[in-house]
Amino acid sequence: MLAETRPHRAILTRLAVAAATLSLLAGCSAPAVLPTRTPSPSPTPRPFTLLTTGPMTTADPAVATSDTDSMLVNSLYQRLMVVLPGTGELKPDAATDCLFTSKLIYECTLPAQLFFHNGHVLDSSDVRFSIQRALRMDADGTSIHLLAALQRIETPDERTIRFHLEWADNQFGYALAGQAASIVDEEVFNPDQPLPLLTLPIGSGPYAVRTIEANQATFVRFEKYVGAKKGLLTDLKLTIAADSVAAEAAIADGTADVIWRSLDNAALQRVTDEIAGSSDRMTAKGFSRFALPGMRVTRVIWNAASRLRRNADLRDGVAKALQADRTLDSLVPVGVPEHATSFTLGGRVKLPKLSGDRIILTLGYSPTAPGNADLANLLRSRIEGLDGVSVRLVTTGVADLWLTDSPAWVNNAGGWLQSYLDSPLPNSKSKLAGLDQRARTTNGVARTVAITEMQQQAAVDNTVLPVSQGDGILFVGKGVTLIGQPFGSGQALGFWGITRG
Repeated sequence: MLAETRPHRAILTRLAVAAATLSLLAGCSAPAVLPTRTPSPSPTPRPFTLLTTGPMTTADPAVATSDTDSMLVNSLYQRLMVVLPGTGELKPDAATDCLFTSKLIYECTLPAQLFFHNGHVLDSSDVRFSIQRALRMDADGTSIHLLAALQRIETPDERTIRFHLEWADNQFGYALAGQAASIVDEEVFNPDQPLPLLTLPIGSGPYAVRTIEANQATFVRFEKYVGAKKGLLTDLKLTIAADSVAAEAAIADGTADVIWRSLDNAALQRVTDEIAGSSDRMTAKGFSRFALPGMRVTRVIWNAASRLRRNADLRDGVAKALQADRTLDSLVPVGVPEHATSFTLGGRVKLPKLSGDRIILTLGYSPTAPGNADLANLLRSRIEGLDGVSVRLVTTGVADLWLTDSPAWVNNAGGWLQSYLDSPLPNSKSKLAGLDQRARTTNGVARTVAITEMQQQAAVDNTVLPVSQGDGILFVGKGVTLIGQPFGSGQALGFWGITRG
């Protein structure tokens, strides 16, 4: 009973009297002590802060597609393989080794001890669960279609994963480096539903989430991480800025350490001019621009569900309308092996005449992507040069065309062609399927020819249009450096390669 758990009131009274007596005795025998001023606590140092403007929408690798979400996924989860963004080389990540044991069997081995952030052991069952879950969810715009050759997964023991393929896909290792192949804890993740944003995500990557909110998250280095991308910072904070104005203010005030993307064209020019005009090549608060040549690729992608996409003359007209401003000549960027010129650049373009009623196109873009608002307005102006075409800009919902600067899920020719191959036109579907399979089952000249033909066919179909290729936008504060390969397989920034001092 409750009464039995409390001391009797008389006992409490006697204890209080005894304590008072001892206090009086101590006061009579001890010299008086003058009160001292308690020193003010030192201000808590600001955590290492990475700032970007793209919103966080999910930390679930099976459905994540945005740049900020990809940054989270890259840093929180592991994949069996990783593509080094600088060289395109395929290397083991969570696995100790992956190889073909026959033409149709690809086998990976896990290290002896691999743990999730919550202390659970990561074994072959988690890998099978994760990939089967991603295949089941089949989210649009993810890397899941790179696993097209997969027939079934076998786990003969806790450390072995055996992938049985329908056909001999020599690019299957690259598919396992894609974001959708990230490994999650099967004891935590729902097999059929995405993880809610504010639910603590559990992975085995170099960083674990400490707290997560709609506009910020804090992370701590995972000390039991096993892999090639161990974190250098003990902890850090990710902050989502409202817009370019807030990001530029963070550079001016020094309230962040790394600014990723975020600045619109005008702000970018102002900060660049300040750096160029200083003797130490820094802003007043010590920010410098980190060179990321060729990393930002912009494209216009037709929505496969748009009825207007079926109009071949309209697709051709849009492609020609953008030709004068186009600076990238292929879906595979310059610098990526097997790039082949396919789209016409510049020149005087005669736009086709379109018949029928006025066409209203919607062009979507992300308002937080740096410079995309200005570029979307320019593209609208060019497309409206077509007779009888009007373009309405949207930032949410469904659009006929979408302007994007998101990188490929895997930085190789096949990865960059995925957005085109995922939604082929009916007349090209059979041809592209044959070319894709030839590219993934051959090597050398035969593969290069197939990859080249797909790029050339993309310029005939005009369902995905290259626009430009330029430098990535990354500013780092004084004393901040990027070491090794701070980007993942799909060129999303990772936390592991950043350090200070």
